[in-house]
Amino acid sequence: MRIKIIIGIIVIIILAFLVWLFWASTRSLPGTKLTDLGREHIEIGKEVNYNSNPPTSGSHYVDWVRAGVYVEEKDDRNLVHSLEHGYVIMSYRCNMENQGNMDDKGEATQSGTVDKKEDCESRKNQLEEIYNKKGKRKLIVVPRPNLDTNFALTAWNYLDKFAEFDAARVEKFIDAHLNNGPERTME
Repeated sequence: MRIKIIIGIIVIIILAFLVWLFWASTRSLPGTKLTDLGREHIEIGKEVNYNSNPPTSGSHYVDWVRAGVYVEEKDDRNLVHSLEHGYVIMSYRCNMENQGNMDDKGEATQSGTVDKKEDCESRKNQLEEIYNKKGKRKLIVVPRPNLDTNFALTAWNYLDKFAEFDAARVEKFIDAHLNNGPERTME
């Protein structure tokens, strides 16, 4: 009788694990999954055409941007390398001057909106709070003047854009995508 109970418990544990495994493999990840453009290293100065703004994959420089909260725009070719290492990048629109209303592909951006300094600071501070809360590891907060909305989250092959700040949405994206790039690193 005792052996039947032990076998029953083991069967229940195995079934519970299989149900969880099925659930975990079929749940949808936050953000929109985009086509993988590869991960070739290129020489400095070489132009790259990405399939999104901000990009989520593609050719990139050998150097990457380290974790941090930045007040200056960073080169996409360095940021994409960070994504390859499993970083999550939290971008915020901060267009302090009208830059001809064009993005890096020469296409018109969101009606040439020029942001107030307080708006830029507010967006940065909201993301910085989550950066600190989540432990600062493999997270980047960076301004993006040509962003067509107020916030964008990127991970390798995933993008989520939104106008109104939503801390739960940002945290869910980080939890799902952090350290899931194709190249695992120890930084």
